[in-house]
Amino acid sequence: MGGVQPSRIIPLVRGAVSGSSNDGLLQRLQMTVWPDPSASWKWVDRSPDASARIAVDRIFRDMRDMPATPDGEPRIMRFEPAAQDAFREWMEGIQIEARSGALPSALESHLLKMPKTVASLALIFDLIEGDGDDLIGVDSLLRALGWADYLRTHANRLYASGQTMAEEGARLIVERRGLLPKTFTVRDVHKKDWTGLTDKDAVQSAIEVLLGTCHCREARRGHVGAGRPTVAYEWNPNILVEG
Repeated sequence: MGGVQPSRIIPLVRGAVSGSSNDGLLQRLQMTVWPDPSASWKWVDRSPDASARIAVDRIFRDMRDMPATPDGEPRIMRFEPAAQDAFREWMEGIQIEARSGALPSALESHLLKMPKTVASLALIFDLIEGDGDDLIGVDSLLRALGWADYLRTHANRLYASGQTMAEEGARLIVERRGLLPKTFTVRDVHKKDWTGLTDKDAVQSAIEVLLGTCHCREARRGHVGAGRPTVAYEWNPNILVEG
């Protein structure tokens, strides 16, 4: 479990959506959630929930102490008939939607990986709260499908965020263009440390939006030492530079 700054993940999202770096990594982050920013803050100082910690410890101990099969082979579990029917019905719907051609290819790939996520969650839920047999019950499967619906909303949000964050960064650059040199580089913008543009990849994504909308254009390329060429940009002359 962990977190990542939006400016760090946006280049991955844009690469996946555009296809320039769609290596499948992002689609494997199936449990990703995109939290809403909090408009308020409250100091909280309380003891941890002891009963919750004991319950979690018990789950891990039960998994550790689960008896092996008589032949020493891994335990095999499968859906009970009602759970299998529900899973098949859900999977048919997700497969049809993913292949409809109505979704971005990156989101399509994400959905096609969700059946494994649902099956894994159903297995985990059944191991925690099931009756101990080798059948995954319908209650565990329905809980996993509830998670799938929740995670789908965040997947939609994740894949839309690349363009949204880049557009916000582009808007900020335009608003503050008077603080930049007449001919500017990614480094010039990055040095300003503006909100959402503290990462060079985020700056580059924002500038790509500006290039696409003809707010600016590539002016020249130059080399600094033996490194990669430095690209400079200049504003569309029809845009009045504000002080």
